[in-house]
Amino acid sequence: MKLSDFDQSKCGKFCINSQFTTCQYYQDAENELENGFCSLPDFYRCIATTTKVIPLSYSSVSDFLTCHRLYYLKAIRGIQVRDESASSPMKMGTLWDKVLQKHLGGKIYDKAGKETTIPGIIDQYQILPMDVAKVKGIYRAYKDLEISVDPDYNLQAKINLKISFDKTWADNTPVELLLTGFYDRKYQNSFVENKFSSRPEMYLDQYFLQSQIGTYFLADPSLRECIMEIIRVPALKQTGKNKEETPEELQERVYQDAISRPSFYFIGFNPKTRRYGKRYYRNEFNTEDLKARYMHIFREIFDARIMDGWYRNDRVCNNILPGISCDMLSCCRNEVVSEEIYQIRKKKTKF
Repeated sequence: MKLSDFDQSKCGKFCINSQFTTCQYYQDAENELENGFCSLPDFYRCIATTTKVIPLSYSSVSDFLTCHRLYYLKAIRGIQVRDESASSPMKMGTLWDKVLQKHLGGKIYDKAGKETTIPGIIDQYQILPMDVAKVKGIYRAYKDLEISVDPDYNLQAKINLKISFDKTWADNTPVELLLTGFYDRKYQNSFVENKFSSRPEMYLDQYFLQSQIGTYFLADPSLRECIMEIIRVPALKQTGKNKEETPEELQERVYQDAISRPSFYFIGFNPKTRRYGKRYYRNEFNTEDLKARYMHIFREIFDARIMDGWYRNDRVCNNILPGISCDMLSCCRNEVVSEEIYQIRKKKTKF
């Protein structure tokens, strides 16, 4: 990076280093095409430079389309909800992902990148005993139903896609759009996505899945099909005689209910094949249209970085999903990043 690559007016913390070549807080990213980071503890991306790209992902694009301010806070300022402050559905979904990875022979890691255990995940996220019981009940049913998967998979296979753009930087270096993400389970010609949701119908609607599943097809031309393995979150009421039940008793109720009607919980369950899920095919998704969409969104994000176009979309603050408030609402409303609720993402720097 050169000093001329920075717009010092964008950052009140900008401080030229002793060689007068860059900001002393600037840190290069692992990928040389990627916008670097700020070493100050309260910052994430360097906000004074726009001469390199910020990788896109399905989730970050969704944030930008939902609210420019939401994207800014998460992708550029790196603000995220602390694990222990996450919502109950988010915690159960994370726990199920880790349990399934472990069951399929994979290693599991915490957000610091250290290998951990299932009890370690429960402790890290401070998951409520009743929520743990629900996941345990489903897992017991998963095993006793002898649900099977195809072998020769790659767990959490990484997406690193570069898309050529029709622009160059000031030094005539070609601009390349970076697209990142992970497949839950990837095979040679297919992939599987796991969902643990109280609204499984969302993942049965191809229109709703166009962006997410289409992105994964776009990232690898050899992929021909996707299987959405969807599990319904147990919603057994704890009233009447079950009002005072223990986590162990709830786990047993969930297990018995799932065993007695597996297709209700394991969407698309086939008792003959011992498999579940809904299959989607590549030709159902317009990847060229999606590629063009990413290029337009990349340009819009770049314009927002130049013009500081990080305005709020007030209409979604209390309804980021049906009936669910944005998890950045208190951050925006109070203009203070509470250390009890939020933390700064780990920076993947070059050194």
